[in-house]
Amino acid sequence: MKAYYHIKSTIRASQFIQIELSIYLESPQKLVLQLPSWRPGRYQIADYAKNIRSFSLTDAQDSPIPFEKSQKNRWEISIQNPTTILVRYDYYAAKMDAGSCWVDETQIYLNFINCCLEVIDFPQLTYELNVEIPEEFQSMSTLPSDSEGQLIANSFQQLADSTFLAASQLTQWKYEVGSVEFHCWFKGEIHFDQAKFLKAFLKFSQRQIEDFGEFPEQEYHFIFLLLPFPHYHGVEHKRGTVITFGPADSLAEPSQMEELLGVSSHELYHAWNVCRIRPNELLTYDFSQETYTRAGWILEGITTYMGDLYLLKSGGYEPEVYLKHLSNSINRASRNLGWQNYSILESSFDLWLDGYENGIPERKVNIYAHGAVIALCLDIILLKSKQSSLTKIMREAWQEFGKPNQGYSTDSFWNIILRSMEDQSELDLFYKNFINGKSNIFHKLEQLLPVIGLELVQDLESNPLESKFGIMTLKNKIIKVHPESPTYRRLMIGDEIYYNLAEKSIAIQGVQSDGNEFSFIFPLGEEVYFPTYSLKLTSKIGLREKWMS
Repeated sequence: MKAYYHIKSTIRASQFIQIELSIYLESPQKLVLQLPSWRPGRYQIADYAKNIRSFSLTDAQDSPIPFEKSQKNRWEISIQNPTTILVRYDYYAAKMDAGSCWVDETQIYLNFINCCLEVIDFPQLTYELNVEIPEEFQSMSTLPSDSEGQLIANSFQQLADSTFLAASQLTQWKYEVGSVEFHCWFKGEIHFDQAKFLKAFLKFSQRQIEDFGEFPEQEYHFIFLLLPFPHYHGVEHKRGTVITFGPADSLAEPSQMEELLGVSSHELYHAWNVCRIRPNELLTYDFSQETYTRAGWILEGITTYMGDLYLLKSGGYEPEVYLKHLSNSINRASRNLGWQNYSILESSFDLWLDGYENGIPERKVNIYAHGAVIALCLDIILLKSKQSSLTKIMREAWQEFGKPNQGYSTDSFWNIILRSMEDQSELDLFYKNFINGKSNIFHKLEQLLPVIGLELVQDLESNPLESKFGIMTLKNKIIKVHPESPTYRRLMIGDEIYYNLAEKSIAIQGVQSDGNEFSFIFPLGEEVYFPTYSLKLTSKIGLREKWMS
């Protein structure tokens, strides 16, 4: 049995695509069709079924076939005689990010997990796809194709992990690392030098492959959607990544190219970590419901840390650039006091609840930024022992879990780290306090950084409102108040404030969200609330050399 998809967009300005799924059933049976509720890389219910309209089933003679919608994203059909069933529906492709679908006059961009139905209870079913595009369009996909250009997925898991892009103008660049071909596809305006771009990508790709020992695929695709408006997003796949970035013309600036390099190195690292090195609960994705995991610090924290580190290792970032980006991660993590209430294991479990939203104050930690600080501390502990490094740990995880397609538990992953050191006492205490616990990891970080020749420096003067009074604002509106600051008892999130800073006090006037005006004076104390951190290099030994093992 095979499933055949035909996809087209008759009026691209409408942003609807028309999808037809054809399946020949040789015997009477019950067929269950399901649209995924979420996608890998974002552990949050998305309910893609809300984008479907005009759902219908017929046989090959176009006679209606009865069906029952048993769940919000599930359809059931009972077939009494051998027949071909045709499932037809429209899908609204109008969300532009790295994990969704978008159709307009210039492009057809599809993440198949958004819009394709899975035939339940047939895990090895082959899916063949034909996407109808205008003659003047160029196209590419992370799915392989046959000699006639049909896209082939050997299972729904493979289909769900794949992307398609067709556009009136599509630029392709290539580079190779050993026998592996890397393709860079661009939809949008290019405002940077091709040779410099490919040189940086070649270097970080080469270094990642060198440290893991091999690349899991023979080809890999970087798909860049360069947009005219501000945007930043990346999604990993086994054979490629989609990265949306904008404004496109900002990439002429070195600081913005640093950001593009950062997300690209991050997503490539996912080709091993997440796409293949996975916890047991995610080894085979169940797209019908939430799949809870406590491994967020491994999945995203280690990847966030390693993505930037490989830019340092490969020369894509100069040391001062690397320290700037590492400082940014530390600042993002340090300003989130959720660690006082939820460990990173608990925060990972609750990704499905509010992991991608600001949520209520101090409820949870960010698995990306806080997880990166955990990874940095672990790496320093391992380097200090002169017995291992996080780089070596991840290579072992690849050999033990990823390459043989074996899932890990949080315990089995942690055991790889434990067995790398003879004296495990520091690691045991670290896990208890900072991974499973709610202790202040920034004190530990401050103690560890001198091991690699770095010092954590506090800036209290550039933003005294944050550092000395514990108030964070955006366009004069309060977005966070430190719970240990005296201001916490008087000011509310959402208040619009204006202030005058004196030598030993601050006068704040403002308007609450209900329209009431207020005026307070707060004395300056000795406490520090939200300092701005930077990293200072104190060692004569080059920063890059410290991570070369």
